[in-house]
Amino acid sequence: MSDPARLLELVGKGTATIGEVLAARVAATPDAPFIEHGARRWTYAEGWHESRRFAGFLASQELTGNRVATFLPKCPEAVFAWFGANMSRGAYVALNRAHRGTVLGDLAERSGAGLLVTDQTGWEIIGPLLPASLTRVLFIDSLPDTLPASLQAFTWEAIAASDPEIPLPSLPSDLATLLYTSGTTGRSKAVLLPHNMYCRGAANLAECFGYRSDDRFHDWMPLSHIGGQLHVTMTAVVAGACLVQFPAFSRQSFWDEVRASGSTVFSGFASILSLLLEVPPGPEDRRHKLRVGLIGNMPAETQSAFERRFGVTLLDTYGMSECEPLTLPRAGEMPPGSCGRICPDFDVAILDEADRPLPVGQVGRICVRPRVPYVMMLGYEGDSPATVAAWRNLWFHTSDRGRFDADGYLFFADRMKYSIRRGGENISASEIEQVFLEHPDIVACAAVGIPDKVMGEEVKLVVVRRAGASSDEAELHAYAKTRMASFMLPRYIEIADSLPYTDVGKLKREDLFASVRAAWDARAKRV
Repeated sequence: MSDPARLLELVGKGTATIGEVLAARVAATPDAPFIEHGARRWTYAEGWHESRRFAGFLASQELTGNRVATFLPKCPEAVFAWFGANMSRGAYVALNRAHRGTVLGDLAERSGAGLLVTDQTGWEIIGPLLPASLTRVLFIDSLPDTLPASLQAFTWEAIAASDPEIPLPSLPSDLATLLYTSGTTGRSKAVLLPHNMYCRGAANLAECFGYRSDDRFHDWMPLSHIGGQLHVTMTAVVAGACLVQFPAFSRQSFWDEVRASGSTVFSGFASILSLLLEVPPGPEDRRHKLRVGLIGNMPAETQSAFERRFGVTLLDTYGMSECEPLTLPRAGEMPPGSCGRICPDFDVAILDEADRPLPVGQVGRICVRPRVPYVMMLGYEGDSPATVAAWRNLWFHTSDRGRFDADGYLFFADRMKYSIRRGGENISASEIEQVFLEHPDIVACAAVGIPDKVMGEEVKLVVVRRAGASSDEAELHAYAKTRMASFMLPRYIEIADSLPYTDVGKLKREDLFASVRAAWDARAKRV
């Protein structure tokens, strides 16, 4: 088993902590740009000192468990809080800024954090939901006018007075972060992730994507997502690249941001490619410095169209919060639609329902196991049954389906939880969607199963048409009738202005299970 070359070059060994990687980067390129956020700038040396001061402040608070939660927008302070927590042998929990109400309160309580880092805007949302156990809050701007008497409140200036020599070393096996799964089919699971997964994973990604020290990442993905943490932040640190932060992905401002910042790298999901392709072609399409994008779950047609038009190489890698990256791509070698070959740190297999290996080309459940210690989750916190259920016959069972080709490239098929069971037939939602995406009037679509007393489930399809397109539901149904099996044909078709997405661009398929009363019904032949 060989260790990642980028990690050996940077820290001189094959296992590491996040603090060790950052310290090695600072020693190698202290004056290189690290983070840019609007007019604010930090070099690696400056970011290192800011993180160490936060670690010193955290140590001075003598918190039980040393956990830090943040409820922040995209900002440098969130990064410094993460690295500072890790450098003081603490764990970092990024609460999703998009959450509200009961869900947010539950996540805050389950975080186990003794300190919350937020701003005044965030406090208005999370303050009333704060668990009684969380009694310390650090504001990155200024203190609100009124706060509970029981709360110890600080501003970011408090960390400047802390001793930067306080931080203690961590172990590669130590808990680095707690991430929450999406929770689309139930309560979010709290995933416990060790330092070594971030360090080896980032080194593997930096190598296969060819990231360089002069790269500038268009950095919009939130730190509450594994993409924002590992694929962007840690990978940039390993490469010595610069993070240029933006609050969120915006189709309207994306290219202006890329050009103004000189960004060379970007990331996201296939939905952002579709959004950018909706804009009519123009002379500015190739006036930028982007050279590579890490894009998850790309349809081959979307990838090819984007690369041809904008001149950017797009690569995919398969993984999830529990274990990343499971596959690694190589520019110039990837079959369209592939996620790459198996990462050397893992075994990956396609298994049937009885956990038997399936032959090349056949779709089944994607199952994995580590070949190196501490490169995947330590477990689901507070949910031993879910942890045990995920591991059977020495394999971690994902909720995804895929296949290998004869050359060992993995192709993602779909999420098992989005499989539709109609009249005894198992139907892949992605296969339905692929047929409709070939229609010239459709730019996006999503299929879901609607409960039905007779058939078990009926297929509902929500489509988004191109601007000016006139194809109605009956015409779309007739189009698909000759292109798919009859049991796959959607009974219900709904035309919408857009599909719902999360803050990182993942489809919120659970939002599409609304009443079908307003949808066109093939059985009733309503138009």
